[in-house]
Amino acid sequence: MAKPLNAVLGTFFFQFWILFMGLAGYMFYRLIAYRESWNIALFVVTMILQLKYGKSEAFIKFQLWFNIMEWFDKREIVEMEKPKKNNSMFCFHPHGIYSMGMVHNLYTKNTFFENLIVLSSRFALSIPFSGLLLTLFGLEGVHPENLTKLLKKGSNVGIMVGGFEEATLTKYGENRVYIKERKGFIKYALRYGTTIYPVFTFGENNMFYTYNGFQSLRLWLNKFKLIGTIYWSRFFTVPEPNIEMITVCGKGIELPKIENPSKEDVDKYHQIYIQGLKELYDTYAPKYAPKVPLQIY
Repeated sequence: MAKPLNAVLGTFFFQFWILFMGLAGYMFYRLIAYRESWNIALFVVTMILQLKYGKSEAFIKFQLWFNIMEWFDKREIVEMEKPKKNNSMFCFHPHGIYSMGMVHNLYTKNTFFENLIVLSSRFALSIPFSGLLLTLFGLEGVHPENLTKLLKKGSNVGIMVGGFEEATLTKYGENRVYIKERKGFIKYALRYGTTIYPVFTFGENNMFYTYNGFQSLRLWLNKFKLIGTIYWSRFFTVPEPNIEMITVCGKGIELPKIENPSKEDVDKYHQIYIQGLKELYDTYAPKYAPKVPLQIY
């Protein structure tokens, strides 16, 4: 299927983000191995400069012109019900490699993405160069201070609940989520009576093939914020185009406002969330991922 020129250009422009990540990794290696003064200075200056930048409307317009999701055979956003316009937390799965369903659907008009503030790890935002691109596109930190500020304001936020671990579990042809030990988002949502929505992108895990050996070791590396994925496609780090990317927003789960939620409170609503995620998956998997069970870690 022929792809629009702007989507092709955008997909390859996105590879600069990958290149910058590799460059940052090389800089860090040189910093540790050789302790080069110029490298340390460049690393520090770059990170300080990034702190001075924020969301850029000009960069967002530039990025949206590419319409990167048109790179895939089909892109669709489905809502099981009309989401609220404020005081909501949208919890995305699976992480996949690039989190395309969360990041590149951002600002889509007449959907829950239109006024969504997507949150990313402080680690991802602090990586020289590549973190700057995420910041200019409007992503903010998921650290407690910022999350608290946004929930107090009643903002709609999007988070990738499974984090690095869910990325590490990515396997072509399978749908895996890392949620059993992820409960912090429930605690914050309870404090502010935030409605939470499970969101699942079918096709996210089929963009790349991945190496799946030494899973325990790779998950252990994630504890130190080290990437545990090795991936490739027919086009190296460019996603496979012949797939369907269907992002489904499930039904909202209304949480009570509990200023100091107990462990029992958190556990109760965590289980309700998992059931909501399963309901979403079981409803749409027969159409978008037939005979592929949801694996919960």
